[in-house]
Amino acid sequence: MEEGSEKRELEHEVISNVAEVISAIKNAKHVDQVICALHSIATILFPVDPSLLSDSIDESYRDQVFSVEVPTAEKRNGWWRAFYRGAAFPTLARFLLLDVASNWLGCFPFSAQKYVYDVFFVRGLVSEVLQILVPFLQLNAVDGLDVNAVLSNSERLLVLCLLENKGVVQLAREFGGSSKLRNVTDVHTKMDVSRVAQIVASIPDKARMNSSTSLSSHVFFKQVVVQLLSLAEEREMILLVNVEMDEMDKNGAMFFVGEMFSRICRRGSTDLLSSELIPEVLRLVNGCLSSNNDSITKGLLVSKPVMVFWSRIMESISDPYTTERISEVILQKLATQDANDVQAYWLLWLLFHRIFKLQASVRSMFVDKFLLWKVFPLSCLKWILQFAVHECPPGSSLSEHNRPGLLNTVQRLMAVWSKKEFVQTAPIEQQACILFNCTSILKVKSMWIEE
Repeated sequence: MEEGSEKRELEHEVISNVAEVISAIKNAKHVDQVICALHSIATILFPVDPSLLSDSIDESYRDQVFSVEVPTAEKRNGWWRAFYRGAAFPTLARFLLLDVASNWLGCFPFSAQKYVYDVFFVRGLVSEVLQILVPFLQLNAVDGLDVNAVLSNSERLLVLCLLENKGVVQLAREFGGSSKLRNVTDVHTKMDVSRVAQIVASIPDKARMNSSTSLSSHVFFKQVVVQLLSLAEEREMILLVNVEMDEMDKNGAMFFVGEMFSRICRRGSTDLLSSELIPEVLRLVNGCLSSNNDSITKGLLVSKPVMVFWSRIMESISDPYTTERISEVILQKLATQDANDVQAYWLLWLLFHRIFKLQASVRSMFVDKFLLWKVFPLSCLKWILQFAVHECPPGSSLSEHNRPGLLNTVQRLMAVWSKKEFVQTAPIEQQACILFNCTSILKVKSMWIEE
C-alpha cells in the first residue's frame, strides 16, 4: 500500500511540475523564459549540464539555469518512470509539438533545442514517444498554429529518434528487457507490441511527399531492417537457450522483429529486407567454411551462440505470407548472386531448419508449393530438393537420408505431372520445373540401388 501511495504521490508531483512549466511558457514574453522553463523539468529527468546552455541564453537568465536543484540519480530515475509511464509525458509532448514548435522553437539556439527540447523525445521511452509523435504527421490546420512548422518538426524528431538515435533497437530493448515484456504471453502485451510495430511501419505512408528522404519508404525501411538485424549482437536479450518452438513468442524482442518483418513485407519491401538479410547470413556461413576447411556440420552451427539469432529470426514471424515471400525472394536472390550449393544449403538450413521441422505449413511450402506450383531457376529447385527433400548437405551420402520422404515427393510430383489438365494448362516453365524435380529425385534413387 505504501509503495502504491508513493507512486501516486510521485505521479501527482510530476504532473504538477509539467503544469507549472506549461503555464510559464504560455506566459513567456521572451524565448529565454521558455528555455529556462523547459530546463527546470529537463534537469529533473535527465543529467543536463547547465553550462551547455550558457551561450544560448542572455546573461540575465543564467543564474536561473544554474540555480536549479539537481536531484539524486535514484530520484531522477523515479521521476523518469513516472513521467513516461503516466499522463505527464503525453501532456507535455503535445504542448511541445504544437505550441512550442509553432511559436518558439524557431528562435531556439541549437544547443537549447538539443538539450531542453529534443531531449524529451530522444531520451524517452521510445514506444511512448512514437505513439505521440506519429499522429502529428497528419495534423490538419489549427487556428493560431504554424502547421508547416509543426509537421516539419515532427518529421525531424522521428528521423532523430528512430533513425539517427537507433530507436528501433531501443524499441526491441524495451520489449525484450523489462520483466513485463520479456515473457510476451499476455494477449494485451502482444497487442501493444503489434500496435507499435504497426505505427513504425506506417510512418512512410503518413510522411509528406516533400518530407525528408529519410522517411521515404525505401530509405526508412532499409534503416529499420539494418537496426533489427544488428540485434544479433544483443545476445543477453535475444538468446533464449533451450527454448522450444511453443515458447519462442515469450521473447518480446524477437516478437517485435517478427512483427516488423511482416509489416515491411506486407508493404512490398521483401526484396529490400532480403537484400540486407542474405549478406549477413552468408558472411557467417562463409566464415564457418573458411575456418573449418570448407566443412560445416549442423552441430557446429548450433554450438555457436552467434547463430542463435539467425536460426530464430524466421521463427519470430507468425505471418505465413511473410514467411513464404522471404523464402521465395531469398532463393531467387541466391540464384542471381551465383551462390554455390554449399552456401545455399547452409543459409537455408540456418534460417529455416527449426520451422521446417516444427511447422507442417513450412514443410508443405517447400516440398509441395515450391516444387509443384512455383517457377524457380533450376539452381533454386536443386537447393530446395537438397534442403527439404534430401535433408542433408551437398556431397553427403544419401543412403541414410530421408528415403520415405524422397519416394513420397516423387510420387506427388508424378501424380501432378501425369494429369491431363495440368499438361494442357500449366505453363511450360512450370512443367519443366516438375520434370527437373522428378529426374533429380529418380537420379538419387538410382544411386541408392548402386549403393
